[in-house]
Amino acid sequence: MSKPIFLTPLQCNEIGREIWYLPEREEIQTAIARLWWSIGAFKIGEEHVGIMEAISTVELVLPDISDHHLLDRYLEAAVIIFEKYESQN
Repeated sequence: MSKPIFLTPLQCNEIGREIWYLPEREEIQTAIARLWWSIGAFKIGEEHVGIMEAISTVELVLPDISDHHLLDRYLEAAVIIFEKYESQN
């Protein structure tokens, strides 16, 4: 089994920028870029920025933004993923 690779906040932000500036970027690519920025923000303790980027990510992939129950479930899933990621670092 290979060793996990841990990225710095700067590397997370750079990955997000690379995706953001792709020619003819699509909505899902925008969401993924924002997710990388969210991870980078959380890594340096900027929780507010991390949360805002995560919310933007979820809003981009959510099929119906008016479905608050589904939005809450997506955000809960994002928190669980982040907590599992943090526990491994």
